[in-house]
Formats: sequence, C-alpha cells, structure tokens
Amino acid sequence: MKKLLLILALVVSSTSFAMNASLDPAVKMVEGCLLEKEILLCNDSITDVLKSVSLDARGEFVYYLKDLVAKNETEKVIVNLYSKLQALVPVYEKLDGCNEWSCRDLKIFLGDVSIRYVKISPIDSSLYIELYKAQAVQSGRYGLLLTLSDKADKATKLSEMDEMIKFAEFAKNYSRTIKDEYYLYQAGVSIVRKMTLAALKLRPGHEGVYKVNFDNTEVTNNLRIDSVVIMESNDRDALVVNFVASESRIVKVSFKQAGILGNTFFSNEAVYNNDDNQEIQSPFFKLELNRETNTISGVFSSSRYGKSTFKGQLEKSNISVYGQANIEGLDIAQLVGNFSVKVGNYNMKLIIGKRDADQGIYEAALVNDNALISFSKVSFDSAKGIISLVDSKNERKLTLGVIEKANTIAFKGQFINAPQAQILEVESK
Repeated sequence: MKKLLLILALVVSSTSFAMNASLDPAVKMVEGCLLEKEILLCNDSITDVLKSVSLDARGEFVYYLKDLVAKNETEKVIVNLYSKLQALVPVYEKLDGCNEWSCRDLKIFLGDVSIRYVKISPIDSSLYIELYKAQAVQSGRYGLLLTLSDKADKATKLSEMDEMIKFAEFAKNYSRTIKDEYYLYQAGVSIVRKMTLAALKLRPGHEGVYKVNFDNTEVTNNLRIDSVVIMESNDRDALVVNFVASESRIVKVSFKQAGILGNTFFSNEAVYNNDDNQEIQSPFFKLELNRETNTISGVFSSSRYGKSTFKGQLEKSNISVYGQANIEGLDIAQLVGNFSVKVGNYNMKLIIGKRDADQGIYEAALVNDNALISFSKVSFDSAKGIISLVDSKNERKLTLGVIEKANTIAFKGQFINAPQAQILEVESK
C-alpha cells in the first residue's frame, strides 16, 4: 500500500517540463513531504539544496511548486506554502536579487498563494494590509481586493466588518499613492461601501441633524455651514453626510458612499458639490460620534480653506421610528397606494407606486397644492416594518414605520429635509 502511495505521489509531482538534475534532492524531499504529511515543504534541508543550485534551477523550482499546487491544492497545502514561501523569499533576494526572474516569480507565486490563504484564514485587517503591500504586481493587489470583496459578503459581526473596512481604507489610499490604476482604488471604495451598508443594519442611532461650529472663522463667514445632516440612502449611495448652510437652505457639499468604522465617519469616494460653490473643490471630512452624549467632532477640508475642525450636538434624530410598534412581516407591494399624511404642519398626500413591474422598483412622492417632493430610492425593511424613501440628490428622506390605525395600514415617522437642516414629524391622518 505504501509503495502504491509513493507511486501516486511521484505521478502527481511530475511536471510538464524537464527539471534541472541539480534539483533532484529537493524534489525527493518535496515528494516525501507530500507522501508523509500531505504538504509540500516540511523539510528545512530543501533550502540548503536551493542555495547550492543555479539561479535558473531556483526559478525552475518555483514552477515545480506551482505545478504541484495545481494538482494538490488543499487547505493544509496552502497554509504550509503561505508560511514556508515567506521564508524562501529572503533567500532568493540574497542570492539572486529580485530584478532576476527567479526571485520575481517567487514573489508573484507567494502573492497567488496569499490570495488563496485569505479565503480560509480568519478576517484580520493587519494580515490583509501586509499581504497587500507584499504583492509584487498590480494584478496581485487587484486579485486580493476581489478575493476579499467576496469574503466581505460573509462577514456577519460588526468586528469583522470593521476589520474589512480598515483594510479597504488602507488599500485604496495605498494604491492611489503608488499610482495604481483607478479601478483598484474603486475596488477599495466598493468594499468600504458594502461593509458600511452591512454595519448600518447593526449599528443604528446616527441619522439626524447636528448643529456645528467651526474653529475657522473664514469657513464660518464664507461657507456659512452650520449643520451636518447624516442619513442613510440606498445600496448605491449608502451613507450620506451633508454639510449644510441652513440659513440659505443650501447643501454646500454632500458626501455619498461615506464610510463608518466604529464611531468614525469619513468621506469615501463620491462627492457632490453645489453648482454655486466651486470654491470647495476636492473636499473630505472625518468625524467622531459620541453615542452617549450625541455629540460629534471632526475635520472638514477643502482646497481653498484647508483643514478646519468643528464640533456639534445632535439636534434631532429619527431613532424613535425604530422603537415604536411597527407592523413586521409585510411585503412592500402591500404599501402601494395613496395616503393622507401630516408632515409637520402641512397636510400632504403620500403616493407609493411601482416604477418597474419586472424589476420590482418602487417610487414615491409627497404632494399638496404647493409642493411636489419625489423619492426615487424606495426600500422596505420588512423585519423592522420600516419603509425608507430618499430623493435623487440625497437631500430629503422619509423614514416611516408601518403601523395600524383604525384597522388599516398607516404610517408614523419623520421627514429629514437636509437643506433646511430640519426633521419634521410625519403621521397618517
């Protein structure tokens, strides 16, 4: 039986090219590792053999290992290779230098093994960051991003989501610094957005209007930003943070696809500038939310005014909508229709309809004799009994709990009006 296993090991380890004879001792050791321990590199003497052969032979050994992995890929093999190849890289660097193909190909192979390793390893931002920096070529970094984007879909805990965001934040900024192609940056942005959306479902209580003060008098006097409005949008735009001059009813700058890491909110990628405010090009922000005191502190930066710190206090949020007795388990199709509602002191009609029958896309509007507010982004959380309706500019949002009133479906919730930095109560009449 043992002879049969050895024969099988020799068969699976055979390569499609003629091996340098000087590698025979190393090949026999690898075959022994495969036979006895079901891994490839278990004998430290393999390194001694590689030190004694030529540069070309060391390069051939890399191709030999690649061929073996293709035929014998298991979790044990990948874990073993991930560890042992890292020890081989310095050997190749010292003997050949990584301008030579042998060392360069070994690093690329390690990058490929690393991508396979992260599929089976626990979620760990520190590990991913080191692997990202170690990738020898841009295609390796992109492959790692794609692999981790798939892995992010399996994250179920806030701690795992935070780890993925830490990595993606680093990766997108690192790729921009070393001048990778833009699609790598966008891949990092996408992971941040995806994980932020997932975290929002587990970490409520941040949506609302915050009154803020800036330490930079020029920002205060010229931009007149006095409010920050935080709101959740749809899957594409995710978290939206609006910086508002409420006296003039203007959203000065809106950060779509913003990220959230713990209690830190930050600009991620997509930014909308009001057409009349070209003096605030290329802005970014970062703020910390104290959930116990409902206060925020952060930094806002623009090309004209530089960095300015600010502090603020929550004036009003929509968290109460999540704590009321909403009806759970309904289908959004049951909410289609016309409903009389009161928005603050205004009597209006809420119209919910289906825009695309095939794709199940809904739209809505608030209407009265003096106003029409359209909501193109409609989503429904059946488990919580809450429907969310957002306009195309992410400046106005309805967050409504579905309740029962006089034995019929009714709504109770709030209306966020970002340009006015205002939240109004909404209830079916």
